[in-house]
Amino acid sequence: MRNPEVRPLGRKIVAAILGTTLAALALSFLLNIIPMIHSYRQEAAGKARVLAGLMAASLAASVDFDDQAAAAENLATLSLNPTVAGGAVYLADGTLFAAWGRPPTRPETVPFEAATLSGLTTAASIPAGRRGCAVVLSVSLSGQWAFLESYLFSGGVVFLGVFLFSFRLAGRFRRRLGDPLGELTRVVGDISVSRDYSRRVDYESDDELGVLVAEFNSMLRRVEDRDARLDRHREELEQTVEERTHQLKLNQLELLKNNRQLQMEIKRRAQAEMIREEVERINRHDLKSGLSLVIGYPELLLRQGGLNPEQEKQIRRIRAAGYRMLDMIRNHLDMFKMEKNVYALNRASVDLVQVLCDLEEEFAPLLGSSGVRLAIRLDGTDVVGDEEFTVSGEGPLLRTMCRNLIQNGIEASGPGDEVVVVLKSGERMRLSVSNPAAVPAEIRERFFEKYVTAGKENGTGLGTYFAALIARTHGADISMRTSEEAGTRLTIVFRAGKTACPPRHGGRREIVDV
Repeated sequence: MRNPEVRPLGRKIVAAILGTTLAALALSFLLNIIPMIHSYRQEAAGKARVLAGLMAASLAASVDFDDQAAAAENLATLSLNPTVAGGAVYLADGTLFAAWGRPPTRPETVPFEAATLSGLTTAASIPAGRRGCAVVLSVSLSGQWAFLESYLFSGGVVFLGVFLFSFRLAGRFRRRLGDPLGELTRVVGDISVSRDYSRRVDYESDDELGVLVAEFNSMLRRVEDRDARLDRHREELEQTVEERTHQLKLNQLELLKNNRQLQMEIKRRAQAEMIREEVERINRHDLKSGLSLVIGYPELLLRQGGLNPEQEKQIRRIRAAGYRMLDMIRNHLDMFKMEKNVYALNRASVDLVQVLCDLEEEFAPLLGSSGVRLAIRLDGTDVVGDEEFTVSGEGPLLRTMCRNLIQNGIEASGPGDEVVVVLKSGERMRLSVSNPAAVPAEIRERFFEKYVTAGKENGTGLGTYFAALIARTHGADISMRTSEEAGTRLTIVFRAGKTACPPRHGGRREIVDV
């Protein structure tokens, strides 16, 4: 669709060609008229001067003899020249001597010449005996207007001929330039309305306009290809969206089904957990009741006395095994509370030297059967039993922590190996347990995680996990280092509190907040 406000370029081309040509022709006419009029007036002035000289010579005798009739007769001969409008003879005192036609006035000076748009006045001295006499002629320039009119008429004919020729020439240029541009404009308008990019402009040329049309057709071809690709992509996208929507609906149905199954499983497990906790509570109660005899009778036998050293040693081992069983029963509930960060720590002064010595006696059967040695050192010196290394914490938990770490080291060692427990004092007191075996590579990154074990037939993966849980509950830092060359070292760093003091060797005590 063509915009009604758009003026065709072809009309502008025609107007430009005609306007330029006609303006140049008019300017050339104007430039030719000026010198022609000037030449005409110069020629008329020359003729007037010659005529005035001739008349002055012929009037000399009439003036000398004071013959006015002869002078008038001579002036009458001016009628033979149609351009002369009048003539007059003036004496020296300005008296009119003779006249013909419309006599001009005498000028103040002689000779004299003056011209206007319509006429020319010239004066010449009469060579007579009487001085100061002059003849004055008035010449009409009306012929110049007739000449100008004839020139303008012929110029108009030429102007009309040039106009017709230029109009036909401009029409040819308009067709050569304006028609392709008009076609280009129509195609652009149709494309803007119909969005049909298959249209093309049918025009070929080796000039700039041909290049413009060729590039425009090429652009339309690229746009058409792009739209075709976009349409294909849109169809593929719609198909993909439809497939994804269908798959999403299927996934939602599957998710609803799984959610229902999960809710049923959660209910079932909640019921099972409730039953399990009730059974465990009953079992713990029953086990504690049975253990009262296992722990009570050794205490009674030890208080009654009369036992030899070997019997007393065996009774103490039975008592230690009973307490260990009691700790294991308590630890299950304590572990759950620590995992939930709700465990209430009952702090007291705990001598780790005494704890380790008791554990050494407890592990005596295991050490004897496995062929592993246990060494306990305080600040680089072997412990003999009268030292103290006191920290603030809960005794049963710290005992369980040390037991799990030492048992882990003994079970990981072989016959002839040595498990070393080192207590080190300082600003931050340390407890470390070392053994020569390396931790398997597949569990090193998860060593302190729950149920992580490797290479142990009856391992549960709870020993190191519970030990780390106890250490962190007491506010201590626990870490593990292992390598094939140096073996494994588990280190617990106690955080010093306000009551911290050096360890006692032979009577001194130290309390450290864990």
